[in-house]
Amino acid sequence: MNIQSQQPSKTFFRLLILSLITLLFSANVLATEKITPSKGVIKGEPKIVHIKARADDDFLLSADYYQGGKRSGGVIVLHDCNKDRRSYRTVAKSLAQQDLHTLLVDLRGYGDSLSPEYSREEAKKRSPDIVSYQNEMALIMANWADDLLATYQFLFEKIDKSKGVVVVASGCSGAYTINLAEKIQLNSVVMISPKMTYGDKERYKNLVDIPSYFITSSHHQDSYDTAQELFTWNGSKQSKIQIFKGVRYNSQLISRQNNLANDIALWVENRLR
Repeated sequence: MNIQSQQPSKTFFRLLILSLITLLFSANVLATEKITPSKGVIKGEPKIVHIKARADDDFLLSADYYQGGKRSGGVIVLHDCNKDRRSYRTVAKSLAQQDLHTLLVDLRGYGDSLSPEYSREEAKKRSPDIVSYQNEMALIMANWADDLLATYQFLFEKIDKSKGVVVVASGCSGAYTINLAEKIQLNSVVMISPKMTYGDKERYKNLVDIPSYFITSSHHQDSYDTAQELFTWNGSKQSKIQIFKGVRYNSQLISRQNNLANDIALWVENRLR
């Protein structure tokens, strides 16, 4: 009689233990699923954005935007006149790894910032000679000052306002960086193989001294002379110049000089602390 009354009790406890084990296993699976990142979401990957250049202009600029930290400043990365933004992604990624808000822009007429009216490649096809091509490009680049201001305004809304914005320019885009610095107070600038007219250099000298990092090659005479002249003129103790042997310039320097992109990112990050 006693044995019969204990048997259901053992069965009950076995079922209870099995139920508890099942619940614990299920809870562990759920907890694991909650901390597993969503597929396709990788920290540091850019988002493609389109920026309206002006209120009276329907043209859209294409850019890669790398989101930074809540208390981070921002960086605009500009290409030279022979390449588009794809050639400067190494620089942009190095900056993004410093948790900086980074905007890598295709200027009007280049890369993905195109229209039938504004296209470097179409300008080449339409032009019967070099003079015609230069005139076509001058009309396109006449919009770059407004385009760069629009990219600055886009990025400024994303950053910690107390940190400010740095511009990394290459080749001919350095002159447009000076134009932007005349309108707003940039935190600092990086000039890779700066290509400027006499007037551009004089405009730089009239700016309030801001930290500037000049990068050039010893035998790329034009950018070497410009970098030396402006570095000597600049009064900021945080300014820097780096000169490499050879004739490489613009994106060639980035691709051929190990750690240069990282050096740029560390210098910029230090300015934006």
